[in-house]
Amino acid sequence: MISEKNLAEYRALHAVLGHLRQQLVSKRQKVIGLMEETAIQQKKTLARLRKTNRQNRYLTCRQRELAKITYTVNIIPLVVNARANLPETRVPEIKADCQSLRELKQQELLILAMIDEIKKRLLQLEILENRCGEMILSMKKAMEAFNLESGIIRRKLFPLWVFSFLYRYGRRLFGKTYFTFRDLENIAALGELTSLVLKIANSPLV
Repeated sequence: MISEKNLAEYRALHAVLGHLRQQLVSKRQKVIGLMEETAIQQKKTLARLRKTNRQNRYLTCRQRELAKITYTVNIIPLVVNARANLPETRVPEIKADCQSLRELKQQELLILAMIDEIKKRLLQLEILENRCGEMILSMKKAMEAFNLESGIIRRKLFPLWVFSFLYRYGRRLFGKTYFTFRDLENIAALGELTSLVLKIANSPLV
């Protein structure tokens, strides 16, 4: 025989489980949205880095070595791969009523174990949510600084814009290098900036 008190306590515990399950589903959807936003920001960042570093294709092997250009910019967001590691939302269904006191106690233990498991998953999602926010903000701030500094460097490399490009293409036509060795200081500075932003953009979520 199950007393009204025991049954009321069990139903209250069951309601807590239901509420936590809803929280888990909602939190997971929110984190998926944040991960997609992070992937978009990552892709934009990598695309910008790649565009800004296009002139590196004109560097000779020796110039690349002297400017310490060892990186490659691949526009493949790493964030999307982290979705496979998201905690699952599926949990076994638990009956809201029991037929015996023994069954009630067994179900209570099961519910308590499931509540503990859901709380662990919620904590994982909370950490991932915070990490996405940090990564988005870091990439935006890094790109603000990168755009400012790379603009200054680009004006030093191409002070006369189209005429500077024509001059450098003319050098190539006459068998000379596109960039002079005096340009390598600016190329190296841009490379250092790119490496720093790449480190942020390619850092793992988990």
